[in-house]
Amino acid sequence: MRDVVIVGGGHNGLVCATYLAKAGLKVTVLERRGVAGGAAVTEEFHPGFRNSVASYTVSLLNPKVIRDLDLHGHGLRIVERMLSNFLPLDDGRYLKVGAGKTYDEVAKFSQKDADRLDAYAAQLDAVGDVLRDVVLETPPNIVRAASWPRSRSC
Repeated sequence: MRDVVIVGGGHNGLVCATYLAKAGLKVTVLERRGVAGGAAVTEEFHPGFRNSVASYTVSLLNPKVIRDLDLHGHGLRIVERMLSNFLPLDDGRYLKVGAGKTYDEVAKFSQKDADRLDAYAAQLDAVGDVLRDVVLETPPNIVRAASWPRSRSC
C-alpha cells in the first residue's frame, strides 16, 4: 500500500517524490522509460556522442531544492555550455546564442533587436525572480475555497 503514486520519473517527479518521502509518506514513482530523470538525462544519441535531452532546464532547478536534497553531495555537477544554442536556418545562415556572441549574432538579423537585448534580459531576470519566489509558495486549496459560502453580491 502506498500513500502517493507519482506518474513520471523526470526530475520534477523525482524531486516531488523525495520531498514526500522525507515527510514520511510511502511513495511510488512510475516511469515508462527504462531510465529515470526525464529532461535531465544524458544519453548516447549516436555511438560515441552523448548529449542531454534538455538538461539546461536543470539549471532552472531552484537553489533551495538543490540545498534541501543535498544534490551536490549526491554528485550533482552542473556544467555550463559554451553556447546556449546553435540555430541553423535552411538558407545556410545561423544564430549562436551565448558565450558573449549573442549581440553580434542577433545584429546579423536585426540591429534594432540586438540593441534591445539588455532591456529584454533585464525584464526576463525580473520575471524570473518573481517566479522563483512564487514556486516556493503553497498553492491555495481550491477544494476548500470552492465550498466556502459565496455572497449574493458576487
